[in-house]
Amino acid sequence: MKVAVLFAEKQPEDKLVEAARSVLLPQDEVVCLSAEDFKANRTDFDVAIVLGVCGSNPLVETLAGQMIPCMAIEPYHAFHPYHAAFYRDVERAGGIVLPAEDPKRITASLAAVRARKTIRSSVLLVVDVHENDFRAEQVRTFAQGAEVNLGVNIIRRPVAELLERAAGHGDSEADKTLKQWYAQVLDGPGEMDSHHMRQVAKLYLAEREMIDETGACGITVEDIGGFLLADKPKVMPNVSYGVLAFEGILAAEEGDIEVLASQLLLHSALGEHPTMSNIYLAYRDSFTALAEAENYTSEMELADYYQCINDNHVTAAHFSTSGILPPNMMEESRYRVREALPAWPGQSMISATPKLGPVMMARLTSDAAGVHLVGGRADSLGFGDRYGWYRGRWFIKIPNVSDFIARCLHQHYAISPIGGKGESVDVLEILSDRLLRLTKV
Repeated sequence: MKVAVLFAEKQPEDKLVEAARSVLLPQDEVVCLSAEDFKANRTDFDVAIVLGVCGSNPLVETLAGQMIPCMAIEPYHAFHPYHAAFYRDVERAGGIVLPAEDPKRITASLAAVRARKTIRSSVLLVVDVHENDFRAEQVRTFAQGAEVNLGVNIIRRPVAELLERAAGHGDSEADKTLKQWYAQVLDGPGEMDSHHMRQVAKLYLAEREMIDETGACGITVEDIGGFLLADKPKVMPNVSYGVLAFEGILAAEEGDIEVLASQLLLHSALGEHPTMSNIYLAYRDSFTALAEAENYTSEMELADYYQCINDNHVTAAHFSTSGILPPNMMEESRYRVREALPAWPGQSMISATPKLGPVMMARLTSDAAGVHLVGGRADSLGFGDRYGWYRGRWFIKIPNVSDFIARCLHQHYAISPIGGKGESVDVLEILSDRLLRLTKV
């Protein structure tokens, strides 16, 4: 990270410069500049630490004009009223002020700057059905917003290309890939036959080619529209997403580039590999008490809705399982391969048990100009084949479900565990509210 340590007029005392350096990492590149030299310097800095601030400051216009995130530092690493006028001037000029009220917030702010730097060099890949004009326009709108607001390059490729590439891989290559999977990632072929699993392996090999060629850190494939609902239904690539997650690649189903980018936001800020899931306000106790899912009536669903309202829980479930859980979010060491019954006989999904604990949910707006963030705690699970589509569920307690309803953007949300570091949520708040110019919806 390139850091400008700035002073308004005279060279600051050594202890003040040392106070600034002490909050940085040894590998950070630090350049000390006066206000005059800074104005003449056109170097791209990631962050500016301003020393000796007292009231108005000649650095304001340059900092705001170059959109360099800034904070003022004192030797004791906390807010001083001398900083107040400077901060307000920077904000009025349209600049970015980083929270620096205490050592914890300073650490979180600098971590957020590092996360922003990572995001701004990222590539995401969406493989979709280009003939769907309505969805294509949505993807274009989001891609344009992501480039402007996030600095993320979103590359679109057609499903037809993925299928063509997959067809170019032979059975022996697929079998070799499957052997590796069964040794490391999957608990065998599970409920599917060898022919099915070969097709999944070939799709994976095609996905890896596209990922490697583009340098993408994440991929989402329009599996329903491009495979399941095609004129001649094809084997969907969903099991391959689990393998990609094991390899550290972000993956999202249904060609949902918005939720994939939301995963990138969470991953960069929190340092944890996230997943995606459908979010529901149902499938609770009334549903669990049933012998068969098809006996779930509208009255029962409404009762479960009110249960979600009353105890402030949402239900997460996706494709009859818990979604594409990465290794850090699952109890098992390997996935189980399951047939997607009762909805899609002949199709496969991966299954694993989510770990319980604190989580953060996120969804970027359709133009990548805003984000809805919701913190909560996954505190219980619901499993059972008699539940059909919702046989793999997990329940997340959030502060206020009514508030979630008012702000909800979509049925898909990115979900990340929150690690042991207390400042991690601060990082995400600073990243979304300040650095990416995003406002919580």
